[in-house]
Amino acid sequence: MKLGWFGAILVLLLGAVIGTILGQVVGILLPSGALHEIFFKGVSIGLKEPLHLDLSVLQVVFGLTLSVNPLTLLGLLLGIFLVVRFSK
Repeated sequence: MKLGWFGAILVLLLGAVIGTILGQVVGILLPSGALHEIFFKGVSIGLKEPLHLDLSVLQVVFGLTLSVNPLTLLGLLLGIFLVVRFSK
């Protein structure tokens, strides 16, 4: 079975989402401390405040934030493995 570019992006996105959810669950189960902070909060990358573009006739708001924890990275690695394996 060959994956196209859309299927590859979908698998990578799904791996990241599942990894993030698992990281949140692990963070909830861990007692307070450094590991709890790493898994539950992770690292947020992106715009903290949305960018507003006001052209009088049209208003556009841009914003993007990625929340990354260790299991997000593990999910991405698993997604990459699956994409490489099924792309052959």
